[in-house]
Amino acid sequence: MFKLKTLVLAQITLAFAVCLFTGCETKEPKPKADIVIWHWMTDRQAAFERLADQYFKETGVRVVFETYAPTDVYKNKISAAATAALLPDIFNPMGDRREIASYINAGFIADLTEDMNRDGWKDIFFEKALAQNTFEPGNEWNVKPGIYAVPLDVNSLMIYYNKDLFTQAGLDPENPPATWPEFIEAGKKLRAANIQPFVSGFGEGWLIGAFAQSYQWNLFGRQGVLDTIQGKIPYTDPRWVRIFELFSEMRDNKLFASGIVTMVNKDAERTFATGRAAMAFNGSWGVNVYQSMNPNLNYGVMMPPSLPEAKYPLLLFGGEGSSLFVNANSPNRQKASDFLRWMTQRGPQAQLAKETLNIPSNREVAEDLPPILRIFSENIKNTFEQLPVIETWQVINFININLQSVIIGERTPEQAAKEVQGEKERQMKVAK
Repeated sequence: MFKLKTLVLAQITLAFAVCLFTGCETKEPKPKADIVIWHWMTDRQAAFERLADQYFKETGVRVVFETYAPTDVYKNKISAAATAALLPDIFNPMGDRREIASYINAGFIADLTEDMNRDGWKDIFFEKALAQNTFEPGNEWNVKPGIYAVPLDVNSLMIYYNKDLFTQAGLDPENPPATWPEFIEAGKKLRAANIQPFVSGFGEGWLIGAFAQSYQWNLFGRQGVLDTIQGKIPYTDPRWVRIFELFSEMRDNKLFASGIVTMVNKDAERTFATGRAAMAFNGSWGVNVYQSMNPNLNYGVMMPPSLPEAKYPLLLFGGEGSSLFVNANSPNRQKASDFLRWMTQRGPQAQLAKETLNIPSNREVAEDLPPILRIFSENIKNTFEQLPVIETWQVINFININLQSVIIGERTPEQAAKEVQGEKERQMKVAK
């Protein structure tokens, strides 16, 4: 615990120094607010403010939502505020489980288990949404078992496809490809019709990694994924080489949109929304994005195509969407928890879903979603489960970079797998 606390304090001290010297905004919480919430979701600010007004009318408790964007600015602000003991009542450090664990062990995040167990609050959520910020006994970060965040919504990542472009290329818009060979053939037909087949923000490492992870689960299954993380299965295993080969097959058959390895997801979303690509790997939030960019877009969604040789189900990246954490040192800790309880009940959740087109974390509300979002919500059960261990960020980074290298032809699948295994062995030595 001491090491984790030292690590997070060192990280946030650095971020605070950067903030001081680069002129980060230091807006102080409004003095009349009972609860202050910092978040990064610029597209939801208006909806949040309407909910805050409603809550004030019902309870007399004034809630203020403050937005900070983009996300790197937001993360630095949270880190700096932790160092200076200026965290708001509710926030999100926006890190992986290792980083969240550091904040918990450093005493910045409240354990909400008791509140969640009261009156069955935890039972209203999608199981996987709640699991994302639940730490089980024996976790590798030595976090006290419990629930540490409240999920506001959930998501999953699938492939959107433009029905009009499918028709134009002679494809059946009501029967998108379900297997990898069908997917490659569909891409060939689209390219032959002068249509870019596939786009995504693969310039963002997490997104290209999310696409690859579906095939890791498809080929390895749960135990194989765990064995790889624990170093029992090398990244040079033929199944990992096959995962890298999927990207070279897409490249060789000209499925990728131009510039995909440097494309951020917002540009990829715009490319799909304007009809310049027929398929897009993206999250359920894309429903809201595409509605704002092109309300007349005629599209459907499909699962990533499964591999015929795979022995295990193909699963999706997803589960948790946005979550909020309560400041363990806030004098308004209980008020903050009570507000989040209210915000996740059926009425407020339905209002958020209607205004933001995101899948609510309250599973009862998900029954009333529009058709496309309902498909995403029904597939929450097909997302990866939360594992007791995670791969190091260094190895994950190597995987993502080498996937990009395969796309541009800089490395063969075999070379990419060897590069990743080399980094894995280095990290295992460091861990010893």
